[in-house]
Amino acid sequence: MRLLHKDYQFVFDLNEQDMSLLVIEHPETYRSFIQEILIAEEGGDCNFVLSENDTPIKIQNNLYCIINPFTLSLNERKLLNKLYEVLKREIQSSDLLIDNNEIYSMIEKYGQNISKMSDWDITYTDKPEVQSLLKFMDIRFAEHPESLIEKIVEYMDVAHELLRIRLFVFVHLLSYLSRYEIEKNI
Repeated sequence: MRLLHKDYQFVFDLNEQDMSLLVIEHPETYRSFIQEILIAEEGGDCNFVLSENDTPIKIQNNLYCIINPFTLSLNERKLLNKLYEVLKREIQSSDLLIDNNEIYSMIEKYGQNISKMSDWDITYTDKPEVQSLLKFMDIRFAEHPESLIEKIVEYMDVAHELLRIRLFVFVHLLSYLSRYEIEKNI
């Protein structure tokens, strides 16, 4: 994978487990780079180009920019939604489908009973999506990192597995961690 900027002469040839460092001392340029990466991450146009085998690939599907590693959470919306998609597929292709159908039957009966006792004409969803049940049960990732580096590595592993993120851009990571910690754990 290769990352380059159209206006500058640098090219990062990126390989798995490699760490590249870009130092930008000019504040306006630094700010511009960070803004462009964040725009690209959201699918907007920018001057960064990410490619694989000399073919451009979408930055938004492959890159994640982390400005504050302390706020990383496995339970952010993107990751949870993807987790729910995976769990839904697993439920629908396993013995849990029987349990799922029993729950739907109980929900429908419960909805009918509520409707009967009410003085108002009400409606309800008798067959909610599996994701709705998972959200109702507050199913989410258990987070137990003991250190910042463990939190970062755990986040990267899950984001790579679920979202297929292949390139993580950290802003000022060496302000939080030593090179030794990074090289030892990532």
